[in-house]
Order: sequence, then structure tokens, then C-alpha cells
Amino acid sequence: MPAPLRTTTIGSLPRFAEDIEDALVNAIEFQQSMGLDLLTDGEQRSDMVSYFAESFQGLDVKDGLPVVSGKIRLRGRPEEFSKVKDLDTILRRFPDTTVKIALTGPTTLGMTCASRKIESHYRGLLDFTLYEDIASALIPIAESLIDRGAHVQIDEPFLSQGFKDLPARVALIDRIAEGLPRNHVSLHVCGYIGRFDIVNHLLGLENVSTLSFAFSGQTEKRNIEHIDQKSFEDHTMTLGAGCISVTPLSEKEIDSTDMVKTKLGQIADRIGWENIEYIHPDCGLRATKKDLVPIILRNMRVGAELSH
Repeated sequence: MPAPLRTTTIGSLPRFAEDIEDALVNAIEFQQSMGLDLLTDGEQRSDMVSYFAESFQGLDVKDGLPVVSGKIRLRGRPEEFSKVKDLDTILRRFPDTTVKIALTGPTTLGMTCASRKIESHYRGLLDFTLYEDIASALIPIAESLIDRGAHVQIDEPFLSQGFKDLPARVALIDRIAEGLPRNHVSLHVCGYIGRFDIVNHLLGLENVSTLSFAFSGQTEKRNIEHIDQKSFEDHTMTLGAGCISVTPLSEKEIDSTDMVKTKLGQIADRIGWENIEYIHPDCGLRATKKDLVPIILRNMRVGAELSH
């Protein structure tokens, strides 16, 4: 009988309150009420990009959109970064909680901001120094989160789109995680992972222990064809398994507990129960209808219990 599967989320949840401390407390209490094991800050401050403008020199939000305004570097001390401050708030209120904090990776952050506008310093969207500078700015933040006992999840959804310089972009992730405890660092890539040999590139990461993929959406169902037990074990990697969709528009569209059970069985057949680090919804839940989120998380947890 395999060990019980740990449960978590990708990171974002609906906003729970206007006051940031109240929102963080409510996010943690909500996850506890759902029986989740590895909790997150719920991304209560803002979306996965805009909060960087507060702490990164060279990133700004103009007319509601993030733009690159100059050379990117961390402004101030890492403990002043919003994600670190939010973690401190959580640990002060819930000192015995293990928390996973998501950081937007250099490719996704750089592409999102630079595709809007580059005002100075960088030659264009393909100027690789842009992404190198973002990685350098993320290093002390990741270190501060780890020093506080958190797990760090690097979010790189853009990597599934494929790049000619993909190996160099993957290497930036290793650069951010260098020197950190490997079993506290994961990488989340959503979307279809069957192109550009992306899984093999990611399996080569030396400083990341868990790769998190989605397996439940219409496009992501094919992702199961691109994972296998030998490859993960050869690279001492484990899997974060997205096993329930985050896009239902009504309760009747939510994946049932039996669907979750079946999905997990299929994933385990490919990779082995022992190589599943934890399970989670396919992606973040910020854009999901708020009243559906508890049902999704309940079905995920119960489906996992049924699979065992």
C-alpha cells in the first residue's frame, strides 16, 4: 500500500480580505480547513507579476501593465520584498506551519514585462541579459525564503512554449537555486510539455528536486505521455502531479473524486506512487470562481484518499 499522498496548491487562491494580514491569515486557515499538507501564501497581494514592481528597480506598472523601465536589480534588502514579508506574517501567526512560496521565474517575468514595453537598457525581448538580471535579483529572495524554512516553487509557465535557447533559460533556474537545499526547491511549468524536448531539459536541473506539471486540462491530458519512472529516478526527481482542473464554470463541471482517483492511478502507472512528491490542482486558483474552489480542493483530497 503506497504512503498517503501529500496535498498542496500551485499557489494562488481567491482574495480573502482587503487587509493583507487578514487575507494571509484567512488563506492559511482556509487551506487548513481543506486538509492540505503543504500550504502557500495564497498569492494574496496581487497577480504573479505586478508585485515585483514594488521591489525591483527597472520594473514598473504603467497604465495597469508591467513594463521594463531600466536595468533590473533588487531594490533594497530581500527581507523587504513582499513575498518575504508575507511569509514573516504567516510564520508569526502560524509558527508551526510549513509554507511553499511561489516566485515567478526569469523567463516568465521577463517575457511578460518586456512584451509590453522596454523603455531603456535592454535591446529587446531577445536580449538575454534581461533574464540574467532577473535571475540575479531573485537569488537573495529565494535565499531569504529558504532561510525562514519555506519551500520555494519557481513558476515558469512560459517554458512550455519552447525557446531556441531553452537550455540557457533552464540553467537560470539552477542558478537561482544554487546552494539551496534541493529538496526545498520545485519548478512548476503549466501547459503542454510534449514539445521541444522540454521534460528532458528540466530533468537535467541539478538544484531542483520536484517538477510540477498539469495532467487534467484538455491540452494537459497528453502530458502523461511525457513522464516515465526511469527518467525521474535516474535524475533523482519527484513529480508534483496536477490532478484536477481549475477551469470549471459550474459545480457540475468540476472533476469528480472518481475522476481524480483514476487520473492519479494513470500518473502512478507511469511514474510510480513513490515518485509523486505531492498532488495539486493543475494551476493556480485565483481566476477560478470562488465558490467552486472549496469543492475542487475537497474532490482532490478525497480522490487522493480513494486512490489509496
